[in-house]
Amino acid sequence: MKKNLILIIGFCCFTMMSFTMNDIIDFLSTGTELNFNNEKYELAWSSHPNATYFKQEYLRKSDKLEKYEKMLMVEAIKTTLNPENVSQMKINELTNIKKVNPIVSFKQVQVSNQNDKIISFTISGGNILEWNVYRYQQQQAGKENMIILYAYSYRNYASTKEDVTKFMDYVKNNENKMIETITKTNIPKVKINQS
Repeated sequence: MKKNLILIIGFCCFTMMSFTMNDIIDFLSTGTELNFNNEKYELAWSSHPNATYFKQEYLRKSDKLEKYEKMLMVEAIKTTLNPENVSQMKINELTNIKKVNPIVSFKQVQVSNQNDKIISFTISGGNILEWNVYRYQQQQAGKENMIILYAYSYRNYASTKEDVTKFMDYVKNNENKMIETITKTNIPKVKINQS
């Protein structure tokens, strides 16, 4: 259980990380191209660091992993937990970060008539401002219970207070629409491909 908890915490962490380039494999059988909010995203990076966790990142042609503006993420973890458990862990993480990071704000939404949970949150690190909309969904992959994270990430790179204000205004003006968009999105059915 302790190992599973550590993996879940890793699963819940935000996307500010350094990237290493490996072979790009569609581990989750979600395709090499995703359409979201009238934009096309292509599989740009994937990772399968252990037996229970898979991560895939999709970018528009105009974005780069090292400095993107918009990204889609699809992640999967084999676990006995449900979307309520995992989303609450994320809320707890953000609540703790908020104590030392005033940029952090978040809201949680339940998808109507489903167990899916959505969290919209802002966070920062260095000059990076990041807004994420996470949707957690439970799926069965073969005999395995899995939590799927389908997420939209928007970044800005701030150097002035005006940049921060502009970023926060953008989030405020677009948050409800993006939550609605990700709520209506049909999350791909995951099928694990470990070849």
